[in-house]
Amino acid sequence: MVVFEKFAKKYFEESVRDLSRAERAVQLSDYPQAAFYAQQCVEKAVKAMLEIKRHVVYNHGPELIGVFVDVFKDEWGEGFNSIVEALEYLTEYYTRSRYPFLLRGEVLGPEDIVSKDIAEKGIELARRTIEVVRDYLRGRSVI
Repeated sequence: MVVFEKFAKKYFEESVRDLSRAERAVQLSDYPQAAFYAQQCVEKAVKAMLEIKRHVVYNHGPELIGVFVDVFKDEWGEGFNSIVEALEYLTEYYTRSRYPFLLRGEVLGPEDIVSKDIAEKGIELARRTIEVVRDYLRGRSVI
């Protein structure tokens, strides 16, 4: 196994751990934390796929969506659309799940923004991402 495949495997393992963290957080009604870990799950799962393509990415957020689409455009699969959906949805909550911010003159905290519905949708998107990435990595004998 080459170093890229080793990184892919470790990224995937961490993404699965982050999904578990998100699920535990929602059980504790810590919805901002659940959304954050769902976002982390998706980001690391995507980075696992990118490692297989020898594409190392240190950033996150909207740039990651563009990189993912560009790198996989020639082998696009149906499940990849759900990954883009997850990235698009959860990118919004990467910062909002952790920091206060100003919105229309009002200072809001993570608990004011991230609801149970948002957290649960994020977890569902993360689960779908894990399934797609797991299949992709198994198909390449990485896991």
